[in-house]
Amino acid sequence: MTLHPAFVSYEFANRKEFCLSIAAQSSRRVMLVPPLFDEMNRMRKMLVDVMRSLEALGVGSFLPDLPGTNESPIPLEQVVLSDWQKAIKACAEQYQIRHIASFRGGVLAVASMKAAEHWMFTPVRGATILRTMLRTKVAADREAGLTTSLAELTTRAEAGPLELAGNIIGSELFAQLNGAEIPDLEHQRIVRLQSDNKPTDGQITGSALWLRAEPDDDLEMSSAIAQDIANWIGQ
Repeated sequence: MTLHPAFVSYEFANRKEFCLSIAAQSSRRVMLVPPLFDEMNRMRKMLVDVMRSLEALGVGSFLPDLPGTNESPIPLEQVVLSDWQKAIKACAEQYQIRHIASFRGGVLAVASMKAAEHWMFTPVRGATILRTMLRTKVAADREAGLTTSLAELTTRAEAGPLELAGNIIGSELFAQLNGAEIPDLEHQRIVRLQSDNKPTDGQITGSALWLRAEPDDDLEMSSAIAQDIANWIGQ
């Protein structure tokens, strides 16, 4: 029987955060940690497609909301990077998940989970994410007749909350992300697109959906990702 995605929740910081789940009747289960900010919006359809493909392969999956995102009861501007790290760990513990699949900037939220098994898709540094968002802000300001620069926006972000791509980011989160490197964990597998020449443990044919102007999908890539994750988890 094909299961449909359902919302469950996990407890964190004395509140409930939402988590999308397709909990197949299997001991094999994985948590998908989404990309950050606008990349999360562009790739969410793809992540749900991955979850459906995993269910067909007998793997249950969980896609948690990070605090401050989607339907979270706390504003993003009050969130810091350690909140995301603690929340992901709490969700994994509550649903007894030891396999973690992180996408793009989502890898920054799993850096403290050293005992878990990690699968990472095109991991990226925090500074790279911020730089892309800052450049988008400069371009948008220019179209609105305003003159700003990366240096000016960075100074403003260091002094207080700054809106980037519709996200109000607090100064502490900005600083933490700016210094956040891709974690190097003992048990990890890094997977990239075939067009990516960076070091990798595996490659998948597909599209860089995080670069699209609008949310999109790539069903063949989603299926390939699910198959790679299922093979990585094993029996």
